[in-house]
Amino acid sequence: MPIINVDSWEGFSAEQKAQWIQELTAVTVNLFNLPPDKVLVILRETPLTNWGQAGAIATDPDFLNKSRITEASS
Repeated sequence: MPIINVDSWEGFSAEQKAQWIQELTAVTVNLFNLPPDKVLVILRETPLTNWGQAGAIATDPDFLNKSRITEASS
């Protein structure tokens, strides 16, 4: 039985999450020729205050720029 774990930050609507689960299930069913009841999808939402990339926290207004740093500072 496939178990699909998705980690994301919070903020998606209930409708978006339902569609996400439905589409992940459908792709898996079609790819592996499985019955839908054999596919488990788990969405885990992390608060933006607990999410960071490249040393920047996701609540920072300039997060997109700060999280795209590709060179280590010396």
